[in-house]
Amino acid sequence: MTLHAWRGYKTYAWGKNELRPVSKGGHSAGIFGHQDMGATIVDALDTLFIMGLTDEFNEGRAWIQNHLDFNQLTSQMSVFETNIRFVGGLLSSYSLTGDPLFRDRALHIARKLLPAFDTPTGIP
Repeated sequence: MTLHAWRGYKTYAWGKNELRPVSKGGHSAGIFGHQDMGATIVDALDTLFIMGLTDEFNEGRAWIQNHLDFNQLTSQMSVFETNIRFVGGLLSSYSLTGDPLFRDRALHIARKLLPAFDTPTGIP
């Protein structure tokens, strides 16, 4: 089922945040903003690694290396979802692999989130 889902996402929505399975189209709106940030790629990477799906894992890693760049972000995103899906997903992949790419991207995104906590209560 994981391979089926991954292949469907790769075929119809690669780089988009989510796949709309009925219409077979990508979706990049809502809690992940209105830009193609590859939320599904980041979110699935640790599962692909744990399942031994090396080719698929490497495809996702390459996309992250070449395309995941929060400096290009011009859309609002949910702080909570960005933290758990992007930062959490990248740190999980780093924990499993030791690959500094994942640690460095997680740190970059976490730093981008810091201004959200600059409130009187510290709560975004």
